[in-house]
Amino acid sequence: MPNSFCDLHPQKDREPINHYQNAQSNSPSPALDGLRVFVVDDNADNLKLVKIIFEEYQAEVETATSVDEAIEVIEEWKPDILISDISMPHKDGYSLIRSIRIKEAEVGGFLPAVALTGCVFPENSRLVFNAGFQMFILKPFEALELVAVVAKLTGRT
Repeated sequence: MPNSFCDLHPQKDREPINHYQNAQSNSPSPALDGLRVFVVDDNADNLKLVKIIFEEYQAEVETATSVDEAIEVIEEWKPDILISDISMPHKDGYSLIRSIRIKEAEVGGFLPAVALTGCVFPENSRLVFNAGFQMFILKPFEALELVAVVAKLTGRT
C-alpha cells in the first residue's frame, strides 16, 4: 500500500499531490544537485537511509541525532531544507521546528521543513502544521515520495 503525506501549505497554495508516485514515473528526476538537505532523527538506520537517498540525487546531506545537535548544525551549515523525525527522546521534532521559527523571526529567513512520523491522526496533523512544518510524511516512506516532497518545497521540480 502506498504511503501518504500531507501538504500543509495554506489552502490557496495547495494542489492535489496524492499521486506523486505516478507523476514520478512519467517525469524526469528532480535536480537536487547541491541542495543542502539536513536530516534529524534519533534512529541511525533512518539517518543512513535518507542520506543515501539524497546523495543518489547529488544533494549535500548533513545529519543530527538530537534537537540540540540540530540547532548547532543549522546555525553553522545553513541547510536548504530540514527533514525531521517528530518522536525523539528529550526534545522532539516539534520543539526543534519551534526553535527554528523563533530564530527566523528574530534574524529573518525561512527553512522549509518536512516532518517524518510513524503516527499522524487528524489532531496530530494540526500540531505538525501549527509547530511550523510545511508537510509531513508517514513512516515507512518510499524514497521517491520523500524526494518529490523535498523537490516541491525547494522549488526543484
